[in-house]
Amino acid sequence: MNYFAGIDIGTTHTKLVVVDAQLRLLGQWKRGYRQGFGDRLNATEIRTHCIDLLEEAAAILPPAGALFVGFSAAMHSLVPVDGNGEALSDLVTWADNSSQPWVEAHRDAAHTLFMATGTPFHSMAPLAKLGYWRQANAEVWQRMHMAVGIKEFVWFHLANEWVVDHSIASATGLFDIDARTWFPSALALAGIGEERLPMPVSVLHTRPLRSAIPGLTCPVYLVIGGSDGCLAQLGSNLLQPGAAALTIGTSGAIRVTRPSAERDPSGQLFTYILDDELYVQGAPMNNGGLALQWWNHDVMQGGLDPAATMQAFEKGLSDTPSGAEGLLCIPWFAGERAPVWNASARGSFHFVSTRHRHAHFGRAVLEGICLQFRLLAELLEQQAGPISGVYASGGFTASKAWLQLMADVMQRPLYVPASPVDASALGAIAMAMRVAGQCADWPAFAAINRQPEDRYHGQEQTKPVYDAQFDIFKALCRS
Repeated sequence: MNYFAGIDIGTTHTKLVVVDAQLRLLGQWKRGYRQGFGDRLNATEIRTHCIDLLEEAAAILPPAGALFVGFSAAMHSLVPVDGNGEALSDLVTWADNSSQPWVEAHRDAAHTLFMATGTPFHSMAPLAKLGYWRQANAEVWQRMHMAVGIKEFVWFHLANEWVVDHSIASATGLFDIDARTWFPSALALAGIGEERLPMPVSVLHTRPLRSAIPGLTCPVYLVIGGSDGCLAQLGSNLLQPGAAALTIGTSGAIRVTRPSAERDPSGQLFTYILDDELYVQGAPMNNGGLALQWWNHDVMQGGLDPAATMQAFEKGLSDTPSGAEGLLCIPWFAGERAPVWNASARGSFHFVSTRHRHAHFGRAVLEGICLQFRLLAELLEQQAGPISGVYASGGFTASKAWLQLMADVMQRPLYVPASPVDASALGAIAMAMRVAGQCADWPAFAAINRQPEDRYHGQEQTKPVYDAQFDIFKALCRS
């Protein structure tokens, strides 16, 4: 009997989900990071976590059969490695904005690069990170054998080859999403040759495990998979028109699946590869859980534990009315991606008065994040058509209060899987099942991926409040 696993490498945790051929959950685990946070992580620690998690799986799996492991990872990460595949510096994530001066100096190339790659021209992208590194850190640049993302780093140490899947590659700003090759103009701008980048491969690329995992005696096949955002579409069964995925973890995004590689002429929305036929178009934001952690820890002097942070915000929601008595927040505290794509953007509070207390500010931060999503949903509808339902995933789904607030602000039905299985890990499992012949196509996977849902609807009494706030929010974002 075959078993299936999905590893999702995020910016705060690495998660592993293990299921059987009927998608029954056998186990799930996660490991948080202690040697980095936010824009800087430790690649070696994450590699160790992946191996440790596979050891956890070994403890529950029988020796008979085979294990197929699909991989998901956050986009836009980058680390220089030496000839042995060891990291030469920290792993930088999407949140790293150190390359912003390089981005501004090469702004005239933005439109051409975007139309070829589908990746907005921004400091999040490995393109910008590489261009900046070449200028700012010549010593590391000279020692660097390869420049890779976190999934490619882990894959090398498990499968002994330097490859990158088309999905992750399509979010680098270096990849031609039509030709499915590295884009020569982007490579020239970054000053790097193809020989220092991993070879692009299909999302169904498979190799046997070549590293010994203690206790894991059955045959193991590694399926390279895709990016976390694209795989969340697949894991949530959101391949049909009108269905949008909304994810909030450290950052956030709203996305739809499309049958062709349409680009947004305004450059506000990304277009990334899901598989050989499907694409994901959407808009990311920097300030999801990151904004909450900043407010609770740095401003309110609270802890960093995500559950305790959310509990503090939920208490603020219960203590304040909808609309925070007129207080409005633009939550661009870590710069912002869509819709402004400006790493120098800054957050702000508006209409502050003496009646506002700590709880009002906390509510305004949450409401500001939700208003931002409503704005991004409008942009997405202009390109991809009406959104009839929004399907939520990510860490924020642990908070029923925040889910209800999101439904109130967006005034759209919000659907949440009742089971706690991570959507990106499920998408990675879908790809592993496809490789194993367990499902012939994505509709066949959807047929067994039937999860009960909780539904949230916007409350009528909050609609006038949030409609008025949204009009002001849009005007402030344009100013």
